[in-house]
Amino acid sequence: MKGVQNQNQQSSAGSSTGRPPLVSILIANFNGANLLPDLLKSLEALSYREHEVVVIDNGSTDDSLKILEKYPWVKIVRSERNLGFAGGNNLGLTACSGDLILLLNNDTVVSPDFLQPLCTYLEQHPSVGIVQGKMLLPRFGGTLDVCGSFFTGFGLPYHYGYYKPDGPKYQRSYPVFSAKGACLMFRRQVLVEAGGFLFDDEFFCFYEESDFCHRAWLAGWEVHFVDSPPIQHLQGGTSRNEDAAFPLRYYLRNMGFSLMANLSFWSRVRILPLFFAMLSAGMLASALVRDGGQFKARVQAFVYCIANYGRIRARRRLISSFRKQSDSEIFRKVLRTPRFEYFLKTFSGKLRDYVDDQLP
Repeated sequence: MKGVQNQNQQSSAGSSTGRPPLVSILIANFNGANLLPDLLKSLEALSYREHEVVVIDNGSTDDSLKILEKYPWVKIVRSERNLGFAGGNNLGLTACSGDLILLLNNDTVVSPDFLQPLCTYLEQHPSVGIVQGKMLLPRFGGTLDVCGSFFTGFGLPYHYGYYKPDGPKYQRSYPVFSAKGACLMFRRQVLVEAGGFLFDDEFFCFYEESDFCHRAWLAGWEVHFVDSPPIQHLQGGTSRNEDAAFPLRYYLRNMGFSLMANLSFWSRVRILPLFFAMLSAGMLASALVRDGGQFKARVQAFVYCIANYGRIRARRRLISSFRKQSDSEIFRKVLRTPRFEYFLKTFSGKLRDYVDDQLP
């Protein structure tokens, strides 16, 4: 692997200077040459000036590096191979100087004023360690991307606001179990207190940010969705794969690992049987409709958790060394199980038709 290629000389702003905190905008890129120009041009117009941009290139084989070289203010970190969203961001983090780090997908286009409200929110809410900004999906009629995810009694996430038109329900800020990594900002201090690392390299992609948010909650921090000026998210701009079951396979196996590792004993007793029952039900449904890819993805999730039980036990020991909040304390804030209709519509691809309840 090669180190930082272009270095900005912008220094980190500490609170003692009276300057706004430096934000490191970290972008993982893999063959995103068609996406980078629009994103980088939008970042040039940011009204919040105390920022740096770091791009980790995950072994791209297209013209990504040629495009990045046209923007000398971008720090470029190169990997010889694709480390995924998890490993790529872990590597790119080593080049970040900011006290605040913003993870941003390469298939986004930002608005000039979206960054300041996120920084202000963290400044005004010292117990909050992670925030997610609002995103719209232009490929889906300008509907909302996930407005934060809640934990459910089944262990599966409830993606609030997904594919819904914006409206009063989503025009507020509130605690969530996990933030979406496409536009996720966190304090550097959270890394120190939540296990000393950002993502599990083995996750590669999918659910890694939920695992990080879960550890942040366990370490005593909160995670919030912030009703910030929305950015555009093309969604899936560089994650397309010939294997249609690829996202589901990684999502389910990583989720199972995270739940088994991060939940306390009694939470595991209550939740894991339901989680694996839902996994089995999905397996049966996939078999009935003869969807071999989805069936295989669910089988592989079971196998992965069994094969990695040693790593799961090691993670449990790590969690016990920094845990400050009990599961019950966390669940009081972010456990929200939707109607069973939500899970049925998710499986059938009709999630747009589900109507979210108003949050209290």
